[in-house]
Amino acid sequence: MNVRLTPELEELVREKVASGNYRDQDDVVARALKLLDHQDRVDALNAALDEGEADLRDGRSVTVRTKEELDALLRSL
Repeated sequence: MNVRLTPELEELVREKVASGNYRDQDDVVARALKLLDHQDRVDALNAALDEGEADLRDGRSVTVRTKEELDALLRSL
């Protein structure tokens, strides 16, 4: 796979390798992609939390007091 980077990003990759914290350019890009994936997952989780908070605020919730009630609710989904 070949990837084109802007001159600024190429310089950033070179700086990261020169810092000694990364073995080579591939290591920098791999770490960046892992961080991007992690951030995407965090963003999705935050969106789900926002949706849940809106549901609670708007009265779209149920109260579950016992394991049996929870089991029944889960079966109904």
